[in-house]
Amino acid sequence: MKSVFLFLATFTVGAVAALAYRTARHDPTPVSGLPAPVSQPTSPVSGLPTSVSKTPVNTVCAICGMDVDPKLPTAEYQGKTIGFGCRMCPPKFKAEPDKFGPLYLRNEVVKR
Repeated sequence: MKSVFLFLATFTVGAVAALAYRTARHDPTPVSGLPAPVSQPTSPVSGLPTSVSKTPVNTVCAICGMDVDPKLPTAEYQGKTIGFGCRMCPPKFKAEPDKFGPLYLRNEVVKR
């Protein structure tokens, strides 16, 4: 039993020391040659920054049929902003934008 307590004490002291070392060595300035962090949301489809003020042309997600969630990032399709109902829909849209894009613009849901 004594060895278990010794192990836990050693482990705790090591973890605290590692945390203190990482905190002391942290440098929040960006490294030259690396891109600066993007402060605004990016489109899950194109990876480009999206504007928060743009409102989607659709009110219903064409893939899942849920109402558009304004907290999720939007995507551009044929110059129009479209919104998604859940986090699972952007990758599906990215895989087949020409299949789902017209449905988003007409505010329709995929027929199954």
